[in-house]
Amino acid sequence: MKKLIISLTILLLLCTGAYSLYRYRQESVLPQKRLSEALEAREKLFSELRPDMEKASEAAAEKGSTPDGKKDEAPLNSACKEMCPDTVGWIYVPDTRLDHPIVQCGDNTFYLDHGLDGSENVVGVPFLDYRCSGDFSGYNSIVYSHNTVGMKMFAEVESYKDRAFMEAHPGGLLITDSGAEEIRFFAYMTVPEVSPVYHTVFITDRERLEYAELLLNSASYSLVTTPEELTDKRLILLSTCTFEYEGARGVLAGYIG
Repeated sequence: MKKLIISLTILLLLCTGAYSLYRYRQESVLPQKRLSEALEAREKLFSELRPDMEKASEAAAEKGSTPDGKKDEAPLNSACKEMCPDTVGWIYVPDTRLDHPIVQCGDNTFYLDHGLDGSENVVGVPFLDYRCSGDFSGYNSIVYSHNTVGMKMFAEVESYKDRAFMEAHPGGLLITDSGAEEIRFFAYMTVPEVSPVYHTVFITDRERLEYAELLLNSASYSLVTTPEELTDKRLILLSTCTFEYEGARGVLAGYIG
């Protein structure tokens, strides 16, 4: 009887260990493998579709126009647009990992877990809020993406918590069908996922002023001193998950042009 109990105990321990290994593989190893594979595939595709940044920088310096005042005939994002008609732009911040296409569709969920080709992809694609103007002409344009390991996707947005990082990386480029424009960052904030910072509809000058006041009051720091400086700008917000508390979001605020 004693040998039987010992044998059953050993069998139970072996089964428990095997189950623990199975759970670890299912809940940790395989998801991490899928994430790594998705990131690798995404980076390969993005590198093939990436616009000519030298040309984009020149276009931004000329305010997106050729010397005769006409827009460039061939959109800088043409390859990306051919792959994904939902493409509305590309954002590039030198010396960071912020170098991605931006898409937009009829909701704020599809591109959380779908790639440029429309297939399921756990890392998704940075996307413009469906309520915003697709050509970034509105007062506020909000772009969302995941915060993943290895400083991928929008993880580097969180680096802007440090004011010194913003001073070293003050802006970048937004490339659309209309050409390329400069982005200048001015504030970083940590807000709840339901924050009024995510408002997108503005009709009056007063509404824009109140929103600018909200941004500056919500910011951890700001390079802009008064809300009046922002009322005639076209704002762009980069938003990603952070982990200070449940539902926390890190938001990097800038303006276009």
